[in-house]
Amino acid sequence: MRRLLILLAGCGVLDASPLTLDNLPLGEEARPLLLRTYVPDPGLSKEVFAHHHDADSSPKYTPKTGRDIKGRYQPIPGIPAAVAVNHGPALSYAFDTTECRLLYAWQGGFLDMFPYWGDPDRGNRRSFGYVPSLVGTVFHQASGAPPLELDGRPVAELGDPDYLGYDLDEQGVPTFRYRFGEHRFSLRVAPLDDRPFSCRLTFRSESPGRLGYRGQEETVFDRGVLVVNLRGKALSEHSGFPRKMAIDRPTAAAGETLFANYGCIACHSTDGSDGHGPSLAGLFGKERPLTGGTTVKADDAYLRESIKDPNARTAEGFPPNYMPPYPLKDKEVESLVLFIKSLRDR
Repeated sequence: MRRLLILLAGCGVLDASPLTLDNLPLGEEARPLLLRTYVPDPGLSKEVFAHHHDADSSPKYTPKTGRDIKGRYQPIPGIPAAVAVNHGPALSYAFDTTECRLLYAWQGGFLDMFPYWGDPDRGNRRSFGYVPSLVGTVFHQASGAPPLELDGRPVAELGDPDYLGYDLDEQGVPTFRYRFGEHRFSLRVAPLDDRPFSCRLTFRSESPGRLGYRGQEETVFDRGVLVVNLRGKALSEHSGFPRKMAIDRPTAAAGETLFANYGCIACHSTDGSDGHGPSLAGLFGKERPLTGGTTVKADDAYLRESIKDPNARTAEGFPPNYMPPYPLKDKEVESLVLFIKSLRDR
């Protein structure tokens, strides 16, 4: 597992406007959001990090005396030198600038920055353990040596990886440039036609020879360009950093706070406007069209089911797997139901 002692978070966007105070930021499918940050490790094997180093523990310190004290801080699990990219719920991925490869990809959310950015009203982060948390379903993880090949030879055999940077197109979609030895390559990652648990990798090479991708059959190579349609499956579920709320009894007000804390507004509007997910305005008590041509009444039971198991029934016009399941307590679920019911007249 990769470990780190400090965390620096930045952002890459096409303009210079401030990012957001929202701890659950989302980009758009055609205009992604980039964060140059440390990213969590969803369980990658040690072989993936051939050019990384393990951090060591450090002495504990107190600002009161300006001296080290008894004990040691253990490194925080995380992956340094990564660029995390989000195309809305359709696709998120982490590109490692040390290994020059795609580390993992997930769907349904992005990063929960609360551990590092802290409470928007106070601006304080966690004093320790402040690596961002994943939100969504991981469907692809790197394993072993990089799978890219040149004339049947693994790129790892061409020399050490060297990150050269990334270019942004007019929509802000990045193309990562790097080399192995003297051979230069580039990679662009994009969603794959709204298909669940998938993405499209486009590799280019400045060297003569045929590109290949080990272990992947759905590829097309033409004139120095290799297109890989990468299809995965649900490997792990992540619901961000756990929020702690003391709820004595379910109330709409508590539900509204939960709705804000978990960033639900990023996908579900409360005023009827379009979003990544269906609007909640005026939902309760209405007939909801579902994928497959059926309908369901949006009553209490349906709302509870949709919160606890979002993929049980998918609303018409929206892809599955966009909403991760959240490990909520019964009082929290009931509070969210009450809040959604309070929107019935909007």
